[in-house]
Amino acid sequence: MVKFTYNSIKFQILIAFSLLTLPVVALAYFFSLSQQIFDKSLDEFIELQDMSYTTGEVERNVIDLQRNVLIFKETSSSSAADKVTHYFQAIAKNLDRLATSDNIKDQAKIISLMREHLEQYHDNFDTVMKLRIQRTELLSLHNEFEENLLSSLLNSSTENVEDIRKSLMTAHAASLTYLSLYDQEYIDSFKRQMASAKQTIAELPEQNATTDEYSSLAIDYEKSFFKIVATTRHYVYLINVVMAGSANEIIHYGQELHSHFVTKANASRHEVSQNMDYQRIWITVVSLLGVTVAGIAAVMFYLRITQPIENITNVFEKLAAGEEVNDISEAHRADEIGKLASAANVFRDRNAQTSRLLAESEVMVKEQKALNLELRAQKKRAEKALSIKSEFLANMSHELRTPLNSIIGFTVRLLKRPDVDPQKQRKSLNAIERNGRHLLAMINDILDLSKIEANKLELNITSLDLNHVCQECVAMLGSDAEEKGLKVIFTVAKVPSVQTDYTRLKQILVNLFSNAIKYTNEGSIRFELEQDFTDKFVSIRISDTGIGISSEDQKRLFHRFEQFDDSTRFQIGKGTGLGLAIVANVGKLLGVHTSVVSDLGQGSTFTVKVPIHFS
Repeated sequence: MVKFTYNSIKFQILIAFSLLTLPVVALAYFFSLSQQIFDKSLDEFIELQDMSYTTGEVERNVIDLQRNVLIFKETSSSSAADKVTHYFQAIAKNLDRLATSDNIKDQAKIISLMREHLEQYHDNFDTVMKLRIQRTELLSLHNEFEENLLSSLLNSSTENVEDIRKSLMTAHAASLTYLSLYDQEYIDSFKRQMASAKQTIAELPEQNATTDEYSSLAIDYEKSFFKIVATTRHYVYLINVVMAGSANEIIHYGQELHSHFVTKANASRHEVSQNMDYQRIWITVVSLLGVTVAGIAAVMFYLRITQPIENITNVFEKLAAGEEVNDISEAHRADEIGKLASAANVFRDRNAQTSRLLAESEVMVKEQKALNLELRAQKKRAEKALSIKSEFLANMSHELRTPLNSIIGFTVRLLKRPDVDPQKQRKSLNAIERNGRHLLAMINDILDLSKIEANKLELNITSLDLNHVCQECVAMLGSDAEEKGLKVIFTVAKVPSVQTDYTRLKQILVNLFSNAIKYTNEGSIRFELEQDFTDKFVSIRISDTGIGISSEDQKRLFHRFEQFDDSTRFQIGKGTGLGLAIVANVGKLLGVHTSVVSDLGQGSTFTVKVPIHFS
């Protein structure tokens, strides 16, 4: 049998919960009553919200309806006409739904007006569709008149026929432009050109049946255009004025309905508020009584149970966190909490010993982890440096050996056979010069990159004409492109002068141009100049029809020692991987930004943005 005493926590908890149960029962009754009132009001409010949403749907459908009518005006699209019909039906369906609601009986007149405007809108749209068809037929007839007139003129040997044809073709172009832009200026231009054509016909030296036919065709052609203008203005007026007005009226009445629903919803909320206030008074009275009883129970519960448990809990939390605890309260009590305090005291002693050992082990682990991290970092740096060095040495040894072998081979041949044909001697000497220049270019690339990394590259900023620089690049490497059968296209553009280093900018362009020649087997290479819309940069685009660059290669294209994948190197040949790295680094010093757009197999476009003012 369980023995309850005042010092027992079981007894204290039982008394506290018994006192808290009494106000809960009373509150449950009043809450149930309030819930019934709330459910009734909620049903009415939901219906009002539904009607308000339907009204909003009507407004949105009207806006979509007008938008699709405008689309039909511009495109005469059958899909736009189908959508207009769809929105007509949707609006009519929503209006029927609104008309059946009990909350809108006093607004039946507004629904009737909205239906009336919708019918007018529908009738006007039918008229617009007929006018659009009529306009299309008139336009076909207009073009037919123009073709007949020009055909007659082509078969004529009369003088001044070419002037008449030019006037008619200009007039026809003005008529077609007006039908796209609806600008009165093109009507005036049409009138002037037709007047000029008719006057030229009238002034022909020989007036006969042929000239009469010209005059008749010109008059019919002019009349057909003005019929199209009248038809166009009619259906544009219907869409932009009459139908837009009907749509605005429907939206206006929809907003009135929305305001009506909002007013009724507010009234419903006010009624619910009054009923809830009455219930709230009773709930307040009962709650105050309950709070008083619960407060007394809570204070006793807090002082006897909650606060001591919180104190012991804080002690355990501090001990778990490794904090020092000097005093453990509630150890003097004889109940369960006193026993818990005694257990905390034992735990504190054990925890102090454990914390000391843990701290020592953590220090050792941290030191070991730091050593491991440093070791891994040093290993990665060493491996990366070794890899870069090995790859660079392999590439450079190959690139240096190739021209040197060629130079030595041609030199030995010349030494062994001094009496060889002069033409062959010239070819050998040209090969020696070409390989020597290639070797010098590679050494210059390495020296330039070294100067950039050492911040010792000197710049000579002057005002440059980019057209002149591009022409020099084309002249310098154009022969290489011609040897491969490539077409080099450059058109002088009107761009401002820029402040930059002539030698370094030319170095960038020559690198990009030589790469374009190297990786293009057929087609063309195009140079283009264009001023940036901000008036701060001039862009130089070098486009080719070569093998292109994959998206993966583009990510590392401007890194040092980076090259294309193995299949491309096999197809084209190896390089040092320094050219585009020099482009990027020199460009950074000049404030020049270089970007690439390319698809594999579709060619590449490199864009060099040169600032107009160097800073």
